[in-house]
Amino acid sequence: MRVLLVSATENEIKPCLNHFEDTWKKNSFLEYEKDGLQISPLVTGISSMMMAFALARYQQIPKLSFIIHAGVSGSYHATLPPGSLVEVISEEWADLGAENQQGELIDAFTLGLLDKNRFPYQNGKILKTHKTIQTNLKQVHGLSVNKTSGNQFTIDQIINKFNGDVESMEGIGLFYACRTLDVPFLSIRSISNYVEPRNKENWQLQKAIEQLNIELINILNKLQ
Repeated sequence: MRVLLVSATENEIKPCLNHFEDTWKKNSFLEYEKDGLQISPLVTGISSMMMAFALARYQQIPKLSFIIHAGVSGSYHATLPPGSLVEVISEEWADLGAENQQGELIDAFTLGLLDKNRFPYQNGKILKTHKTIQTNLKQVHGLSVNKTSGNQFTIDQIINKFNGDVESMEGIGLFYACRTLDVPFLSIRSISNYVEPRNKENWQLQKAIEQLNIELINILNKLQ
């Protein structure tokens, strides 16, 4: 089985990379192996553009069993506090389009720039369709932005317009690339903060990364 482990930044999966170095066989600079399971890490850089481009140019895509994506994100709900783990099963743009004179978003589908039901979109969302492995994590809907929401007007607008659970900068790039390339994928996120007026003192990034990598290692152990 060949799996691509994808993350926007190295820091998000660093504990897992250290685990590979310590306990897995290193076949090459880009591949680890244990008990017949081959893992290749790929750090794409931030933004949906970088995520989609990195996956589109990855030459081994046809040989993969599936992709595991791991990252941290913000939460729109008190029921998903920092440290929570979720599986994202759908993604949607939350800032793609235009602003009116009041600063309100007119999304690209309303503008007629995109067809909300043209592949890979379904009613403006991109859904996970291939089954991969059972995680038993709460399944959520992700919203993707080009800048993390940090003022109350923007946050209220997104909450009122979209029915999202978590916010990230890469989610829809992953979903778009995987659906277009027809490769199965699993997207796991750990909550680092609530989506609120920007205050990094409230973020629990290290806790989120620790929980994320514990779950990643558990998933990989199940695959062996």
